[in-house]
Amino acid sequence: MNFYKRKQKWKYILFAVAIIISSLSIILTRDLENSLEESINSLSQSIETLKQNEETLKNEEADNMRNFAKAIQHLNNMNPNIEGDFSFSMEIIKQNVNIPLILIDECHDVLQYRNINIPEEIESDEVKKKEYVLLELDTMRKVGDSIFIDVSGEKQTLYYKNSNILDQTSKMHLFTLEKQSFTKDIINEMRWYPYYQLAFILLFAILAYLIFNAAKKSEQNQVWAGMAKETAHQIGTPLSSLMAWLELLKQNPENESMTIEMEKDLIRLETITERFSKIGSKTELHPEDINELIMESVEYMEKRFSNKINFIQNINIKSSKINLNKVLFVWVLENICKNAADAMKGEGTISINCSEDEENVSLYISDTGGGIDASIIKSIFMPGITSKKRGWGLGLSLVKRIIEDYHKGKIFVESSSEKDGTTFGILLPKT
Repeated sequence: MNFYKRKQKWKYILFAVAIIISSLSIILTRDLENSLEESINSLSQSIETLKQNEETLKNEEADNMRNFAKAIQHLNNMNPNIEGDFSFSMEIIKQNVNIPLILIDECHDVLQYRNINIPEEIESDEVKKKEYVLLELDTMRKVGDSIFIDVSGEKQTLYYKNSNILDQTSKMHLFTLEKQSFTKDIINEMRWYPYYQLAFILLFAILAYLIFNAAKKSEQNQVWAGMAKETAHQIGTPLSSLMAWLELLKQNPENESMTIEMEKDLIRLETITERFSKIGSKTELHPEDINELIMESVEYMEKRFSNKINFIQNINIKSSKINLNKVLFVWVLENICKNAADAMKGEGTISINCSEDEENVSLYISDTGGGIDASIIKSIFMPGITSKKRGWGLGLSLVKRIIEDYHKGKIFVESSSEKDGTTFGILLPKT
């Protein structure tokens, strides 16, 4: 019983734990995001430095090639009969040890080439070496640049492409840009990871709850059915003997008044036995006059409840016959009214109001007792929940099972307060 009373508290505790776990996950993810963003900022600085280095190298190599072209032009245009200074031009040409270049004439014949990495296996084969140089020339025309040189009226073209150093710098720049983009994508995805985790946790919890709840409900149904049938069986044996003894008592006319009341109680015991025998069995519903059932139940209870309890009936329905199981429905009425009488401590008013709409018949049973404890009102229909000092808390659980499982209706606490008492509502479908 204490477990059920604390069930709501445990739900709140588990919910709080889930919130804490999710919050920690979000915080840790945020910290990791900040660390990655710092890495991205550092990476951005490296990218900027690489970009500047690439531009600087590119400009330097372009300047070197222009100077190289001027040196070639200067040397070729010098008059060999006139003494001049050609050491500076020669020094410029010698300094180019990195930039691949090919110089061709107007007929597209190769005049010279530098820094072309010719494979060793073709180094000694002039034909293959020439073919390789021509292939490099085609590459330079596509991806490189060129400078025109005027040598004594003859147009020569200097083709060149990036050096290995510049190519490696460019590749490093592109590689770093890709890593930066990849890291940004990871950060964007990581922002949603805690929410994905929370969603998966919730889905798993809901699925687990539904599975265990279904298993628990199935187990409870088996326990209820077994207990009810065993109770009916245990009552049935002495009941048969009592009926036989009653027939013997009836043979003496002096016992007539006594046997009439005893017969009523035995009929009542038969009804109780029938109720328990129907729990867990397939229940058949038949058209019943609900007005008549309510009046019969009230008449029976008025004779057996305290004479200080007043019953008020307000029945306002036209289609009085709806599909019910008479035995079980009367049990519901008597159980709720018995609880009401206990709540009023044998003194007060029980009101039964019945009305209808197009789909349902509505039944409201009210008392003038002290109301239901607010801590258990939401779980009042669970087994073991009761506001009485003595009791098993099974009556309302059976009532809920009868109304909702067997009659496909709905039962609920309409209102409850210490001042105005408690009102139970029952909705029964007409079809």
